Amino acid sequence: MSRRAAALAGTIAAAALAVAGCSADDEPSTQPPATYTSVPAPLMPSPSAPSSAPANGNSSGEQPNVKRGAQTGEAGVDVLVTIDYRGGKVTPPAGVVDVQVGNKVKIKVTSDQAQNIDVQGLPDKSADVSAKEPEDIDWTVTKAGDTKVTLRESNTLLVTVHAA
Repeated sequence: MSRRAAALAGTIAAAALAVAGCSADDEPSTQPPATYTSVPAPLMPSPSAPSSAPANGNSSGEQPNVKRGAQTGEAGVDVLVTIDYRGGKVTPPAGVVDVQVGNKVKIKVTSDQAQNIDVQGLPDKSADVSAKEPEDIDWTVTKAGDTKVTLRESNTLLVTVHAA
């Protein structure tokens, strides 16, 4: 090996050891690096502290278009979901609403065009919504699983009702 090659090999080996900075008997450092900057952790509410309600006034984290129990304002309705279909878009976007078996669910739909509201798996549950007047459809959940509510003509999913 030439002197030049030997010198280069020695330089590379020394650099590798310097970069590695450890040998077989070194312990990992528990000290922060010299450039360490302390950043305070975000404040987290304690489990015993009361949490504040979201801007929509619903402390359960529920979508603003979903009302439950007395919030529905309708006797006998356990879950009320309000949906708007305009310009080919569902507002709020189609999502999943959790319910319990035995709940009476009511879906209120407004649309800018005449459509048929269809409840998957319940052939006797459909209704026509017009561009002039909102329509609602309701049923009592009898089994666990997902039920999709769609607009038949545009083949658009409005909401999935998930029963447990």
